[in-house]
Amino acid sequence: MGKQFLEIAEKEKVEEIVAELSAKLAKQTEKEKVGIDEALGRIASTDIFSVLNIPPFDRATMDGYAVIAADTFYADENNPASLIISGYVPAGELPSQDVESGYCLGISTGAPIPKGANAVVKIENTFLDDAEIKKVKIYKPVAPNENIMLAGTDIKRGERVVKGGTTLTPRETGVLAACGLKEVSVRKRPKVAVISTGNEILVPGEDLKPGKIYDVNAQAISDSVRECGCVPLTLGIARDNVNEISGSLKEALKRDVDVIIASGGTSAGVGDLLPNVIEELGEIIVHGVDIKPGKPLIFGLIRGKPVFGLPGNPTSALITFNLFAAPLLRTIAGIRSLEEGERRSAKAAIRIFSERGRNEYVLVNLVQENDEFVAYPILSGSGAITTLSKADGYLYMAKGKEIIEEGEMVEVKLLTNRYQLKNR
Repeated sequence: MGKQFLEIAEKEKVEEIVAELSAKLAKQTEKEKVGIDEALGRIASTDIFSVLNIPPFDRATMDGYAVIAADTFYADENNPASLIISGYVPAGELPSQDVESGYCLGISTGAPIPKGANAVVKIENTFLDDAEIKKVKIYKPVAPNENIMLAGTDIKRGERVVKGGTTLTPRETGVLAACGLKEVSVRKRPKVAVISTGNEILVPGEDLKPGKIYDVNAQAISDSVRECGCVPLTLGIARDNVNEISGSLKEALKRDVDVIIASGGTSAGVGDLLPNVIEELGEIIVHGVDIKPGKPLIFGLIRGKPVFGLPGNPTSALITFNLFAAPLLRTIAGIRSLEEGERRSAKAAIRIFSERGRNEYVLVNLVQENDEFVAYPILSGSGAITTLSKADGYLYMAKGKEIIEEGEMVEVKLLTNRYQLKNR
């Protein structure tokens, strides 16, 4: 027989161990500079400040005429103000002349305000009096600074525009571009080795032979790693052989990854070799956790690198990844806790049962019915592949909570932030 579980640990204890190590590793994450055209989705490593005023000059917010406001104060429909047009200021060019009392300059939206002018009259409140003399009638008065955006009213020089730790979205990258920044300092994306183990699995695309199945976990885990702000390094399949498993782990270390995630071979069966190999190369901190599915979870260290051993069943692997590996990856990647994943309150569609004395996670399919969500438990088992495609999230049934009644409100943790509503 293979080695039995070292000790079944409480879920909360495992979370505490992982969180403590995560905090230490997060301080070691390096920074790098990237162009803002490559910054989308990256984590700002420090606060970012504007190096200039936005806008950098007083600019017109309307097409019309740059005027001295006092020249329009008594204008109305019956007694319009009449001003001489002395020129025109297009967007992107500097004014070639100043504005004096009794005169104005035509101006485009976004163009710099000429010296002497302190307001812009909208073109719809004017009428060209005489094209030859170039006079304009103004039928509505304007106040000083009306239809003008003053320099620095949007962003002031030295103002913080992005807080350190922020995930850069198109909103942030647009602001950075407006500030004239060509590159930005971001946290390096941690590298995560992804290893599948087992004699029964094949790489998708290979000829499917009798007794074999395709490797689901490598793809699912790699994409989950990406969602956590990290870079997966898929090292393929290691057969149920000590040398192959050991070789894959050593290859991960050689590639200088930050975290290793292996799936399969974590139980106590004859062919489950991963625990022994990890212990030979490093140390096992956790082997076994009091949850269902996912009991045979492994967490250890090899040369200071965190190593997760996830169960081979796809559902168990996904649950344990989200519970234990994902929080560590998000922490070292610099993603704030608010971005860890959304939750939904939902009504249980049917009565749901849990095994006595176990912390159980039940995968559910969320359906929006009228103005509320309804959670339908997926009962196809942890080894069923379709469970992955049907599941939107999972609910937690702690020890002592053995029944959720039909219609009872529950909290569902989404498996991805990109949840799309479905109607049944």
